[in-house]
Amino acid sequence: MADGAACGTGQGPARGHLAAAVLLAVSALAAQCALRPGVFAGETVNSRLATVYALVHDHSWRIDRPPESPPNPFEQTVDRVRVDGRILSSKPPLLPALMTAEYAVLRALAGWDLADPDTLKPFLLLVIFSLCQLPFAAAVVLFAMALRFFLPDRVSWLFLVAVFAFATPLFGYAAQLNNHVPAVAALCACFYVAAGVVTGGILPAGPHYLLFGFCWGLAFALDLPSAVFPAMLLPFLLLRGGMRAAVWTGMGLAPPLAAHFGMMLAATGSLMPVQTRPEAYMFEASLWRHPLGIDGLNEPRAVYLFHAVAGRFGLFSLFPVTLLGLCGAAASLRGRGRPAFVWACMAAFAALTAYYVTSTNNYGGASYGFRWHLCAVPALLLAAAPALARPRGWRFWGTVALLCAVSLWSSWECLQAPWGVCHEWTCRWVFGPAV
Repeated sequence: MADGAACGTGQGPARGHLAAAVLLAVSALAAQCALRPGVFAGETVNSRLATVYALVHDHSWRIDRPPESPPNPFEQTVDRVRVDGRILSSKPPLLPALMTAEYAVLRALAGWDLADPDTLKPFLLLVIFSLCQLPFAAAVVLFAMALRFFLPDRVSWLFLVAVFAFATPLFGYAAQLNNHVPAVAALCACFYVAAGVVTGGILPAGPHYLLFGFCWGLAFALDLPSAVFPAMLLPFLLLRGGMRAAVWTGMGLAPPLAAHFGMMLAATGSLMPVQTRPEAYMFEASLWRHPLGIDGLNEPRAVYLFHAVAGRFGLFSLFPVTLLGLCGAAASLRGRGRPAFVWACMAAFAALTAYYVTSTNNYGGASYGFRWHLCAVPALLLAAAPALARPRGWRFWGTVALLCAVSLWSSWECLQAPWGVCHEWTCRWVFGPAV
C-alpha cells in the first residue's frame, strides 16, 4: 500500500475525496431522518434526562427529590445507582452535561420544560441531531480522510466509505440518543491523525498531536473502553514525534479528562466509575438486585463470546461486511499495506472483546446487536484496506456484494428499532432468542 504522498493526497485529489465524503455523510443523514420511525425514549434516554432535569432544576447530580417535592419526571429509570444515600444516573456524565447545556439555553430563551410532553420530543430531536447525527456525519468524513492514506484506488475507497456510512450499526444508532456514536466520531479523528502520521500524509506537527489527545480524551469520557483504540495507536505517534508528540498529546488529553473526572467527583465523590462499585446497584427496588430476561443471562463464557462476535448478536454475523477487516489483516501478513497499523487495530478489537466478554453477561441489554462493538467499526474497516488494495475478480466482489446486502438489511433493522430484546433477524431466523 502506498504512502499518503502516493495515494493522491495533493490538493486536487484531497478536495475530491473530501467532497465525496461530505456528500455520503449528508446522504446518510438525510436517509436517517427520512426513514427512522420516530424517537425512542427508553431507559438509555430516561437515565440521562433524569440527570439533565436535576442539573437544571435542582442544581444537583442526584435524581431523587425529598418526599415533599414533586418527583423528577425521569427518576424511576432502571439505569440508576445509590451512592452515599443519593440516587444517581449510572451513565457517564459528559453526554448528559452537554445535553444540560442545550436544555438550559432552551429553557432560558423559550421556556422549555422537560416535564411537559410537548417539549420532550423536540428536545430529543435536537440533542439527537446535535450530539449523535452531526458527530456521525463528522465520523464519516474523518474515516474517509483516514482511509485515503491507505487505499489509493478511488473505487475501493468510495466503496468502504459508503459501507461505513450505510451498512454498519452506526447508521441506525446515530438516529437515536446514545454515547457510542459521538465516541466513534472522536475515535475517527484519532485514526485520521495516526494514519496520516504513519503514512507521511500529514505533518507530525504539534496541533495534530493535540487533536489526537483531545479526541482520545473525549472517547474515554464518552465510552471508556473505546479508549483502547487510541492507546494502541499512540506508539506510532511516539515513534515519529518522540517527547514532542507525548507532550502535545498530553496537553490535548488533559481538558476532557479533567472535565470527566471533575464531574465524576462532583456527582459521586469518587474518580472511579460507578460500574466499579457493584454495591451501588444493590439498593432496595433496584432491578439489578434480581435481574430478569436478557439482563439475567448466565451463559458459559465460550457461548457468550460466540454470540457476541459471530452469533445472534455478533458484529460479524449481523454486519458481515466487517469481515473484510479480518481479510485485510490476513493480507497484511503477506506484506501488503501497513501490517503494524492493521494489527494494532486488530489487537485493540481483541482487547475490547475480551474485556466485555469477561465483565458482562447481557450483550449490551435491550439493544440491536452487541452495541459495545460500535467503536470497533472504524478500526475493522480501516484494517480492510489491504484486502482491497489490489485488483480482485468477480468471485471476490460477488461475495462482498452478498456481505453488503446482509449488512444493509441489518442496518435497516437497526434504524427501525435499535432498542429491544432479541429482535435481530439472527434471533428470529437462525439461532433463536436468547431468552
